[in-house]
Amino acid sequence: MNALLCRLFSILMIVLTAGACAAPSALKPLDPGAISAVAAGCQRPFLKTTHRLVHAMEAELPDGGKEAGIGVLIADPHKRTFRSTFMTVEGWVLFDIEKGETLTVHRVVPPFDSPGFVRRMEEDIALAFFLPGMSPALGRGKDGAAVCRFGDAERTRVDVLERGDGVMEVRLYGEGQGVRKRVVIHPVNRDGLAERIEIRSSVWPSYTLHLKLIEGEAIP
Repeated sequence: MNALLCRLFSILMIVLTAGACAAPSALKPLDPGAISAVAAGCQRPFLKTTHRLVHAMEAELPDGGKEAGIGVLIADPHKRTFRSTFMTVEGWVLFDIEKGETLTVHRVVPPFDSPGFVRRMEEDIALAFFLPGMSPALGRGKDGAAVCRFGDAERTRVDVLERGDGVMEVRLYGEGQGVRKRVVIHPVNRDGLAERIEIRSSVWPSYTLHLKLIEGEAIP
């Protein structure tokens, strides 16, 4: 038991330390000629209109286990509403949640029924598919990457930056300024949809979600 507790404590310290080291640096001013391009680039990976998306999904869970299946998402970026369903390849629904004026859980089964998991999934979907806000601060990070920095009423920050070759990264910082989540969005296709997305949460219990686009259609 002591060995197990020590191992868990060590892992937790690694997670916390990683977040603490990733505090957002002050942004350096952009060249005025680059402002329009940077602002437009930060909007590129997110949905512009209502879509129905089907993804092949794999979840890496804290205990080392993996769950693979199919995810179906119907999302409206203007109203910031969605319905998300994750099912096995055989069609057995593991979770089904809907965000309207409130968050509704239609179905959730283990291992997805842990406290707070549904709220974290709501956050994941918003980070991966919805523009974080309007009128971000623009600048360059310490590594030279162009950054759009969004803030909200909860004192959290969201950075959207380009990592190169059209790959975008979304970083969610908590009140302590450590990185809580990273979303890597690979280049969009001709329909403006990302072919691959990775969502990595460093908040204990940590997990990683891999999404590969199977089908996407705009809904009038």
